[in-house]
Amino acid sequence: MAEDETKLPPSLQGAEPPNPPDQEDSDSRVSGPTRRSGKLLWRAALRPYPFEIVAWVSLLAAVVFLRAHGLRIDRVAFNYTVPPLIPVLSKFFVVGICLYLLYAILRRESAWTYLKTILDWRWLFLSLRLWLVFLVFTFSYFWLKVCVPLVNPRLWDQAFWRLDTLLHLGFSPSLFMVELVQGTVLAPSLDRWYGWWLLSMSISVAFFCSYPTQLARRQFLFSCVVLWSAGAWIYVGLPALGPIYAFSEVWQKILPQIPYADAGHHLLWGNYQRVLEGRESGLLRAFKPALGIAAMPSLHVGGHWLLMLWTRRLARPLFMPAVVATFLTFLGSLVTGWHYAVDGYIGIALAQGAYWLALFAERDSKAAESLADPGAVDSGTPRHKTRSNSAPSPP
Repeated sequence: MAEDETKLPPSLQGAEPPNPPDQEDSDSRVSGPTRRSGKLLWRAALRPYPFEIVAWVSLLAAVVFLRAHGLRIDRVAFNYTVPPLIPVLSKFFVVGICLYLLYAILRRESAWTYLKTILDWRWLFLSLRLWLVFLVFTFSYFWLKVCVPLVNPRLWDQAFWRLDTLLHLGFSPSLFMVELVQGTVLAPSLDRWYGWWLLSMSISVAFFCSYPTQLARRQFLFSCVVLWSAGAWIYVGLPALGPIYAFSEVWQKILPQIPYADAGHHLLWGNYQRVLEGRESGLLRAFKPALGIAAMPSLHVGGHWLLMLWTRRLARPLFMPAVVATFLTFLGSLVTGWHYAVDGYIGIALAQGAYWLALFAERDSKAAESLADPGAVDSGTPRHKTRSNSAPSPP
C-alpha cells in the first residue's frame, strides 16, 4: 500500500520555516509582570499610612505650640528624651513576638506559619515604622504633659470635683471608694494593681504590635496615637492635678495602705515643683519629661479600655481578663487619688472614639492588602468573618 502523502498549499511550498522566538524577548515577557509586581510591592510598602501622618502632625503641632510659648523644644530636648527610649522599645518588640508566639502555640495555631510571616520583609519593614512612630508620639506626649503648668496655669480640680458629685447624685465617688476600702485588703491590692499599669500596658501593646496581619497592627497603633495625642492636648486645655493633690485631706488615713501610690505622688510632685520653679526663673533644671502631672482625661483607664476593645476583636480568649483589668484600673484610679471618676469616663469615651476612627481610617483595598500584607493569608487568623450562606447582607 502506498504511503499517504500530505501536500502543502502552493503558498507555503518552498517557504522557510519561521524563526523561533528570541530567548531575550521571551525572558522580557516573563519578567515584565514580575518587575511590575515588585514595583507595586515597594510602592505599597513605602506609602505613608494614616497612623504615621497623625503622629508626625501631632509632633509638629506640639513643637510649634511649645516654641510659641517660649519653650526650647530642639535637639537638646530630643537627646534628653529619645535615646533612653530606644533600647526599651526595642526590647518590648522582641517581647511582643515571644508573647504572640506563645499565644499561637496555646491556641494550637501554626507557630511555623507565624515565624514565616514575621520574617517577611514587609512585616519587618512595618515593624521599623511602628517603632519610629512610637518614638514620635511618645516624645510629643511627654513634652506636652510636663509643660502644662508652663503654658496654662489655670487648674480645674474644683470644677471636676463638683462635676463628679453632680453626676453621682450628690456623692463623691472618690470619697465613697476611700471610705469603702479603707482598712480592708482591697486598698493595698488596688494600689499594687494600679502600680502595674505601665508594665501591663507595655506588654499588651507589644503583643498587638506583633500581630501577624499588617492591617491589624496599623489599626491598633493608629488608635494608640490618637488616644495619647488627643489626651495630651486635653491635658493642656483642661489642666488638673488630681484629687490627691487638690483634696489631700481625704486620703490622709488611707495613705499607709497605698504605699506604691504614695511614693508616686511624692515623685511626681517633686518634678512638678521643679517645673514651676522653671516658670519663675525661666530655666528648667533637673526635671524629667516622663513625670508630668495631669488628671483629665485618665489615660490609665482609657488605655485599658482600648486594650479591651482590641482583645475582643483580635484575641477573644483575652477579652474577659481585659474587662476585669479595666474595671480594677478604674477603681484603682479613685482609691489612689490619681483621678476623678469623670476623668475615667472621658478616657473611656476617648479610647472608644480612637478605636472607631482607627477602623475607619486604616483600611486597605483587597489589591493593596495582598501586596502589603504577608500575614493576610498565611497567618491562620482570618481578617474578616465570611458568611456561610449566600443570603445578601442587610443594608
